[in-house]
Formats: sequence, structure tokens, C-alpha cells
Amino acid sequence: MQDTRLAQAGQLRLANDFAGARALCEAVLADRPGDAEALALLGVCAVETGDLAGGRAWLDQAEASDPGLGLVPLYRSILHEAEADLPAALSAAQKASELSPDRFDVWGRFGDLAGRVEDFETAARALKAALATADTGHPARPHVALRLAGAELELRRLDAAAAALDVAEASGLAGTVEVLRLRAELARLAGDFDALTRFAEAWHALNPDDMDARGALAMGWGQQGYYRRAIHVYRPVVDADPAVADNWAALGRLTLGARDIDGARAAFETALSLNPDCVEACLGLARIHTFRGEQDAAVEMCRRALAVDPANFEAYGQLSEVSGGRLSDEETARLEDEAGKSGIPADQLSIGLFALGDVRHRRGQFDAAFEAWSRANDTKKLQHNGAIVSAYDRSEQTRRTDWLTETFTAPVAKPALSATPSPIFIVGMPRSGTTLIEAAIAAHDDVTAGGELSVMPVLFEAFVRWARDSGWTGGVIPGPVLAPWRERYLAQYSEFGLSGARWVTDKQPSNFLSVGLIQQMFPDAPIIHIRRKPVEVAFSIYRRNFSRMWPFAHDLGDIAHYYAEQARLGAHWASVFPDTVIPLQYEDLVSDFEAQLRRVLARCGLDWSKKCLEYYKLERTVMTFSAVQVRRPPSPVYLDSTSPYAEQLKPFAKALEELAVDPQTGEWLADGRPGGTDDASPSARTGFLRRFWNAKPERQEP
Repeated sequence: MQDTRLAQAGQLRLANDFAGARALCEAVLADRPGDAEALALLGVCAVETGDLAGGRAWLDQAEASDPGLGLVPLYRSILHEAEADLPAALSAAQKASELSPDRFDVWGRFGDLAGRVEDFETAARALKAALATADTGHPARPHVALRLAGAELELRRLDAAAAALDVAEASGLAGTVEVLRLRAELARLAGDFDALTRFAEAWHALNPDDMDARGALAMGWGQQGYYRRAIHVYRPVVDADPAVADNWAALGRLTLGARDIDGARAAFETALSLNPDCVEACLGLARIHTFRGEQDAAVEMCRRALAVDPANFEAYGQLSEVSGGRLSDEETARLEDEAGKSGIPADQLSIGLFALGDVRHRRGQFDAAFEAWSRANDTKKLQHNGAIVSAYDRSEQTRRTDWLTETFTAPVAKPALSATPSPIFIVGMPRSGTTLIEAAIAAHDDVTAGGELSVMPVLFEAFVRWARDSGWTGGVIPGPVLAPWRERYLAQYSEFGLSGARWVTDKQPSNFLSVGLIQQMFPDAPIIHIRRKPVEVAFSIYRRNFSRMWPFAHDLGDIAHYYAEQARLGAHWASVFPDTVIPLQYEDLVSDFEAQLRRVLARCGLDWSKKCLEYYKLERTVMTFSAVQVRRPPSPVYLDSTSPYAEQLKPFAKALEELAVDPQTGEWLADGRPGGTDDASPSARTGFLRRFWNAKPERQEP
């Protein structure tokens, strides 16, 4: 049984009463010379009062007296830390955990030290053990839970991090800056930017001078498309320390998001004037040059970034994108070497692997190229989910398509609504030709290119929530509900400077979900639904670095399923809204460009313009993956990119065979025939609406 004087000495030591702790330990030693615990306590008291040599001597005596006492390596870890030898401190803490696996303080220290040396897997394991051995009311429990959440976030295990934060909050840290900071980071990693904004706002309210809080809040607003608001929030960070190049580079990224090319360029150039080696500024300027079609300048900035940081995967990614995979032998070898290293964060590694695939493709090394892209997509799954499993919910996507086809069954009476400028929507699959048709239409004097505007997907989610809460099951959406959504959508025109023309294009592909809502928000808006041969779309998606907002993009079977749901819904919209939905086949557009373009322009209510035919001659900014390709005239040469990969793409072809999609055109097949709509009878879906209201919708923001 432990001498009660030693327990008291331990408490006095924790209260920094080292003299009192020493006196009790010396009294114990007077009664029991060689007591290992008393010797160990004297040792740690000496260490914590600055006598490292004396502390080591006491600990050596304690270990000689009882080699199996876990307190000795625990206190040695404190000694090694004081000597700035973290590896030795970690090793000692690990030994303590083996000798005393039932002690909370041992596991807590082991976890803290593992985290400090960035061994987050070990840190998480040790901190979990600490929580398991601690009493529910232990005063250190919430802080251990907080550190566990931090380790799980480093490992991208988001569910585990959320659970640890729940423990920290339940134990008394709810609403604290520390919890809000980690909640904001969790929301960022999960891609839930609405939640990021909420947590960052609360964090900023508690500590208005915390520039990290401002940075998080700016990211939240920016990711939701509120770039002007984000810039307003972030500007004080730059003003607080205008000599920091990285702050200017971050401001440049936000300004670029707001489509202020000149302002972004100025911010990046300021960053480089402060630090010529600011990689983020180099890459920001490379993006601008890419968007502007200034290929040589973009390549130069990418290589400037690589000269500073030869292991920068983002620089390789941009260089590969703008050059079409034309990396030098030296750059290729270096990229391959970096991608083969262990311990690289998944988000960075995936960028490098996508670039490596493109380089191998350019060199005709097709097996190696597809292997790199496959690794990249597996890494994306790992980044998002903590395991190589898909985050795409096929049943949810099917459920959502079912609901939309059942609730939007006929046009509603068109209200007297007008807007100037007015939208032209271009929808379909990503990589289906949306950029090409937008570029051609936007060359018209009466049209401004909006690109992939971000607001409609957000409004669609708001509509889904409203429908659920209100019990709406179809028909007219009330005017007071539609009005703020219309206002928010149109507000982005001024936010992005999209004025001066009668029409503005919006080529956000995922708006195919929103056609029924669009028809009521903007009754006269043309909606171009572009289709492309499915395998070409799948291949183009699979080889590109799509964000977590497109969870289907990293698995060929998921791409096939998403394609089919998009085709099914597209056929439904064409049937229900034939006056406004304009089907367009990409292969027909490329093969007979002028005739197809004339047809689309006429359906949109636009006069013919030769400028549309020669869109590629115009100077314009294109802020998508297609920024390079769209500066070339359309050509049938690019219709077949998949022949070298026929074997690797068999999983997609097989998955598509089981779905009602024409493998050549991508049309939805009703009764096995092209055209028409899904003919499933209402009785086949009995009870669906009830199930819908009891299910939680999936976010689909771009």
C-alpha cells in the first residue's frame, strides 16, 4: 500500500510546493531508505526546479531500487524534455505506459509528446487510453479530449475528431476558443463551409484580435462565394502586419475568387516584392496567367515556385495542367521521387499523383499514367474519409432524383418576373463540354460569361430544407419564399462584376439538380443540357483533381451511377419543360459547330453572331480546368481520348451496362429506347415521400 505521505507529496508537487513535497519524501526515506517512489519524486522535483543533474541522480537511484516502477521513466521523460531531447522523452514515456498502463498521467504525457513529434497515430492511441483510464470528473479530462481531437484532425479522421470534441464540450469546454478553433478546422476539412463560418464567427466574437479567427472566417465566406465579405474580414490581417508576404498572397487568393484579376495580381506582386521566394504568390500569378491564356508566363511562374520548393506538388500540378503534361525529364524524375516518399499529407500527394499521371499520358506511358491516376483517386478517398472507401452515397443520389421527378411534374404558371441581366444556365456532367458552349455563347455582344457560379447549389440546399420543413410536395413555390433566393442569386452579378450585357451564363454543372427550382425562380431562363459520350466524361473526370464537393469523382462505378442519375433527371426536365430546356450533344456540337451553335442561340433568343463561331480568338478569362483547351477551335480530333485506356476503363463500361444510359450519347433510355423519361409507375414508389422527409439531405455544394 502506498504511503499516504507520498500521495500528499505528489499533490504538493503538482501545486508547485516543491519544498513541501521534498520534506515529505525525505521523511519517507528516513523510515524506509531506498523507497523508489520517494526517490523518483525527489528527482522530478529537482528537474522542475532547474537542477537537471541532481534530478538525474535521484532518478538513477530510484531505477536501481525498483526497475519496474513506471514513475521513473515518466519522470525521466520530463528530464529529457527539459534537456530538449524530445525523442528520448517520447521513448521514456512509452516505457512508462508499458510499466503503468493504468495511469492517466502516463498516457496523457505519452500522447502529448507523440503529438509534439508529429506522430499523430501514436498520439491518438495514447490519448484515447488516457480518457479510458480517467474518471469522468477528472479535471484534465476535457483538455485530453481536446488534444485527442487535434490528433484525429491531423489524421483526417473526422468522425473520431468530432466525437472527441463532444467529450471536451460535455466535460466543460463548450463554447471556448479552443473548441471553436478545432470545430472550425473540422468543418473546413469536412467541406462544410456553412459550419466553418458559424464556428469562426463565434471564435472571432470571443477573440476579435485573433487573426487566425479572421482567416478562418474569411475562408468560410469565400468558400460560399461571398468573396467581397471574405476580403473585408481578412483585410485587417494584412493591415496588422503589411510586411508579411504570406498575408498578401492569401488576400490575393480571395481577390482572385472575387474575379478581380487586377486586384489579385497586385496582391501577389506585393507579396513577391516583400519575399521573392513566396511560393503562394508565384502560384497565384501562375493561375492568373493560366486563366488569361498566357501559357508561357504561367509555366515560368510554376518553375519559379519549384526553384524555391522542389517538392511543391501544387506547382507540379499547375505546371502539368498549363503545359499539357510537358515536364522535363529532370522535373518528372523529381516529381516521381517526391510522390514515392512516405508521410506526405494526402491532399498534397493527390495533386502530385494527378500531375504524374498527366506527364505519363503525354509520354504515351498509358499503363503508368492510369496507375498514377488510380493512386491519386485512392488518395483522395483517404483524404476525405480516412480510408480508401467512397464518400459518394448512391442511394441518396437516387433518392434525390426520385423526389425531384415526383415533385416537379409540370410547368407552373409563369409569374411576371424579369431580371437584367438574365441567366442562361448550362448544366450536365462536369467535363461534358460546358466550358466550350459557354465560351461560344459568351462571345456574343449581349452575353457575359459567368463561369461556374456558386450560389445556385447553395440555394438548392436551402430549397430542400424549406420543402422538408414546410411539407411542400410540389406545385407553386410561394413568392415570398422565392424572392430572397432570386435576390441572392442576382446579387452575385454585382459581386463578380457581371454586368453590362443582357444575359449572363452560369455553367455550374450540378445545377442539373436545380432545373425545377430554376424554372420557378427564372421562368424564361434558357437551360442548356449538354451531353457527351459517357466514357469520355468518366475518363476526363477520373484524371482530374476534383474536390470533396464531388465525392463520386474518385471511383469509376460511382461516376457511372452519378452519370445515370444526371441523365435520368435531364430527360425528365426536357420532357416537363420543353420550352426552356435545350438538349445538346457534345459530339454533334464539335462535328457540326456552326449549325448546332445557330440552333442553340436561336433557342436562347439570341441573334446569330459570327463572334460566337470564333470565340477562341477573343481575349477572356476562363477560371476552370478547361482554361487551356477552350482557347483552341473545336475539333473532332479530341472526341476520342479513351482508346488507349479501354482495358482500364472496363469497370466503368460494365457499370454503365447495368444502367439505362446510351453508351454512345449519354441519353437516358426509357423502355430501352433513346429519349423519353423514366417510366416507373407511381405505385412502384409508394411511401417514397414519407421516407424523404425522414432522411437527412446530402450537401451538394460545388
